[in-house]
Amino acid sequence: MAILVLPWVHTGASAKPTFKNYIDSLYPDAAAAGVTWETFEAATTGLTPNNKILKFTKSQPEFKRSIGQYVGKRVTSGQIKSGQAMGKKYNRTLSAIERKYGVDRYVLLAIWGMETNYGGYIGNSDTLQSLATLAYAGYRGDYFQQEFINALLVMQQEKISRRQMRGSWAGAVGHTQFMPSSFLKYAVDHTGDGKRDLWGSQSDALASAANYLKGKGWQTGTPWGFQVNLPKNIDLTKATDTYRNWVKRGVVRMDGGNLPDRGSATLLFPSGIEGLAFLATENFMVLKSYNFSDAYALSVGHLADRIANRHAPLAGNWNVERPLNKAERIAMQEKLKALGYPVPRTDGRIGLEMRDVIRSYQSRNGMTPDGHADVAVHDSVMKK
Repeated sequence: MAILVLPWVHTGASAKPTFKNYIDSLYPDAAAAGVTWETFEAATTGLTPNNKILKFTKSQPEFKRSIGQYVGKRVTSGQIKSGQAMGKKYNRTLSAIERKYGVDRYVLLAIWGMETNYGGYIGNSDTLQSLATLAYAGYRGDYFQQEFINALLVMQQEKISRRQMRGSWAGAVGHTQFMPSSFLKYAVDHTGDGKRDLWGSQSDALASAANYLKGKGWQTGTPWGFQVNLPKNIDLTKATDTYRNWVKRGVVRMDGGNLPDRGSATLLFPSGIEGLAFLATENFMVLKSYNFSDAYALSVGHLADRIANRHAPLAGNWNVERPLNKAERIAMQEKLKALGYPVPRTDGRIGLEMRDVIRSYQSRNGMTPDGHADVAVHDSVMKK
């Protein structure tokens, strides 16, 4: 049966469709993606917005707390002990996943612990309602509109109802909190029962997380990074180097261990030159693909190390500072770009490329070139 859904028609620049009209207008795009009318109708009949979730978009902990506060609240003795217990309980499953995907089992345990407290709370929000509300509000452009359509495809492919599609307020589902786009691309049926069940199968969820990290470029046998101690007067302008050269330059691991003989790493000051220093590898950036936050990636990496008993607690004191909010980060990037710096993106994300840009700005303006985007750098840039 062919169904014609007319897009909403506005009569002025400020006009906005009703929630229902907006959702109905998405059917042509959903159909083009492969969603049947039966799936669309089942998912959207009676669908209403939940505007309470919009307040959560302004309170994400990665960008509200200082990085030291964030890591301290995430890497706790309780999380470590629970991770070790889960490691024993799912040892055979983790061994099989590790062999197949080449991803460190302790990293998978850490992600599981970070995302849902090892399945203790996987979220009970109506996924379709959450995504539709965020899409209708225009939060993050077209991102959540596309995720809404992706969620419809997940329902259709996995033959599950809207009632079964439960997760976080932002639409992430299952033990390892996959957004629908990640589910479609990376979720796997590890148990072989014909279902990619990230809600009820810990094995499917852990294997899916491993498949995700592998797909994002995880390098087997490579650590995420190390906390390091630096010699005085080290040249900070050369932030990426081989391990052998880091050793020659006087950099040592804080825990007294040896740096690898092969490979390279980038010097990272997550809270500035006054805080802790790390050498971060490409796998650190892979962890950031799961959640684009230094605080998140550091917490996962350190929690994994603690669960595995391969590193001691972090040593030293974090530099307590106010993190830049998204608007400040974007404004700084736009100004740096206007000043002629090779800013990779103006989306508020501070990756390694952006840290190189900041390091260049700091060097040219008499600041310590630690590559850290803090209030001092922001204020200096905005005055130019």
